[in-house]
Amino acid sequence: MYSYSLDESLIEFGAALQYKGLDHAVEILEPLDLTSETEANWKTLAKLAFEQKNYYVAERCYAALGNIAKADYLRKVNKMIAQHGADNYKVKAKIAVLDK
Repeated sequence: MYSYSLDESLIEFGAALQYKGLDHAVEILEPLDLTSETEANWKTLAKLAFEQKNYYVAERCYAALGNIAKADYLRKVNKMIAQHGADNYKVKAKIAVLDK
């Protein structure tokens, strides 16, 4: 019989993605050290945030991953969204560039 130690925070992270939302998932990951597991979780969260058009969470994810260029770009996009709305053509163009 094999015994595995369960990482409670990683289990909670999975549940947060499924039931509680992206913001709660960020709260779970923020206090954790950046390991290969948490890095993978930040990347997963960033992808989901981008798909759900939650650019604030995506910005936080890229900052945690050390991708300052993407985090800064998304910070500027988030400012544009706050000023002009998400349906503004400039915002859509910036997101299209980021999405390739």
